[in-house]
Amino acid sequence: MATVAEALNLALDHHLSGRLDEARQLYGRILAVDPDNPHALHFAGLLAAQTGAVADGVAMIGKAAALLPLAADVHGNLGKALMALGTLDGAARAAAAFRNLLALQPDGAGDWFALGGALTEAGDGAAANRALTRALTVSAATDSEPLAEAFERAGLLLYGAADWASAADAFRKARGLARQRAEAHRMLGATLAQTGDPEGAVEALTEALRLDPTLAEAQTNLVHLLVTLGRFDEAERAGRRAVVLDPGNADAYGNMVPLLEQTVRVAEALRQCGRAARIAPDRAAFHRNRLSLLLHEGRRDEAVTAGREAIRLAPTDADAHLALAVALLASGQLREGWEEFEWRWETRQLDPVHRSFPQPQWTGAEDVAGRTILLYAEQGLGDTLQFVRYAPLLAGRGARVIVGCSPALVRLMARVDGVTAAIAWGDELPAFDLHIPMMSLPRAFGTDLHSIPATVPYLRADPADVAAWRERLPMDGRPRVGLVWAGSPRTARGVASPIDRRRSLPLAALAPLADVAGVRFVSLQMGPGAAQLAEAPAGMDIEDPMGGVRDFADTAALAETLDLVITVDTSVCHLAGGLGRPTWTLSRADACWRWLGNRETNPWYPTMRVFGQDRSGDWSGVVVRLRAALTDFVEARGHVS
Repeated sequence: MATVAEALNLALDHHLSGRLDEARQLYGRILAVDPDNPHALHFAGLLAAQTGAVADGVAMIGKAAALLPLAADVHGNLGKALMALGTLDGAARAAAAFRNLLALQPDGAGDWFALGGALTEAGDGAAANRALTRALTVSAATDSEPLAEAFERAGLLLYGAADWASAADAFRKARGLARQRAEAHRMLGATLAQTGDPEGAVEALTEALRLDPTLAEAQTNLVHLLVTLGRFDEAERAGRRAVVLDPGNADAYGNMVPLLEQTVRVAEALRQCGRAARIAPDRAAFHRNRLSLLLHEGRRDEAVTAGREAIRLAPTDADAHLALAVALLASGQLREGWEEFEWRWETRQLDPVHRSFPQPQWTGAEDVAGRTILLYAEQGLGDTLQFVRYAPLLAGRGARVIVGCSPALVRLMARVDGVTAAIAWGDELPAFDLHIPMMSLPRAFGTDLHSIPATVPYLRADPADVAAWRERLPMDGRPRVGLVWAGSPRTARGVASPIDRRRSLPLAALAPLADVAGVRFVSLQMGPGAAQLAEAPAGMDIEDPMGGVRDFADTAALAETLDLVITVDTSVCHLAGGLGRPTWTLSRADACWRWLGNRETNPWYPTMRVFGQDRSGDWSGVVVRLRAALTDFVEARGHVS
């Protein structure tokens, strides 16, 4: 009679020779006699898994692995059988089996690859990426195409988990292993876009499209990135191709909208936005984009309607709420606008300036008498200059008011009525009981169009500084007119802010003002725009004292010596308006919400006159009106030469 060992050898011979029925019968007889024979369990389990009885095979191989804990091949085969179950639980158990295998023989590239595959199926992209990386480093001879595909799959899991850095690592490895895999390049581009690397993303997507020009999604994503980089001609070509490749893709149309808006083709942008919304009517982003375009056109009521629809579709979309806030404020619906404006803290745009304090935020309801409250700057310098007007109101309620702001504003803020101290960000703050960001003050005070605190001046220059500037720029009988023609470009990756491009104009565009006789112009221009003074318009008598300006307190003192300030929509208009100086603000067609659709008079600044564009990008009409108004201004003062 044959021994168990001899029977097992015979069964294995049947198995390897393809005589599966004979092998199955013999394995069964052996296990009937010796039910805990680990080798019979192992081989019988393999046969069961191979012939479709996967669950039975897993049970037998699992029992064999428990009996032979140091048998690496058994753990490996258990992992393969568990993977054959095709379930999430099976993949997780397979990963455990492969880890047992690798604990016994850690240098098998194929085993690390198998672990990576199991972890991918189990949904653990980070661990899969680590296992696949080990497979790559253990053996350079690993077949590159399957490993590239495995890295791609792990990368997709990581992308879905918003682990952008790890996803980029996985897609880079996939690309390195198989340079011809267009999908690896495409997903690397999509991931780099999420990490804030538009240049790298464009490079990867361009390569993906070179390998496979039919990748519509890559073409669509390329449009948005090229707009971000200011490469508008390339973006337009990419956008046209995206529509051809996939005319039913809403994003192919939607991604054209920012390009068309920034290149001042608002009507076409609205058409593209409409196409996108018809394809995907439930996408809140398209209604939000339409809101922005309608504001650009001055259609404020329609913009509010679009904003409400966006919020109906996506009630927790902070960007939609913020867009609605802007539309409401621009249309004069201030109280509701301030409420919606609080959603700005839920967007990512204010992350760098968000202040977390243990003290509570003042909402307007709490008694502030005898308490110290910190008002802090959150956005641009102009916003601080505009909203510090609420400091005297708080002081009037008995509060001790501290202002936290840019160092450039400290000296000026310290002179505002009711402000006890102004502290530069970065310096140590004094003790305080409550805090509130500057642009939440109108909400706290329940401000509407009829209750804007518009008493000016609320900003005051130091009289000694004013006297010093009068000595530097002695009067000669001619009216002195300050000029600012450009805002701060606020460049990101070498691309100027689109809003700054629309609000600024070249000094040369103001050449007609030089024809107004008897005017002495004084530059208040800071930043890159000041370089244009080297080529000032012929006949324009313009002085440039800004080299002696240290901060906004100096600019305020200089402005006090002027008869008029003409400025684009930048911080100087708020400075001059807060000082109560005659101020003419040049505003783009898609006016900032605070100019209420470019009304000539503005409730925030009683001494300001707004000169708004009739057509976006065209300053010629503004300059014609400006020249006529300046002529009248000079004549009214009897300074005609």
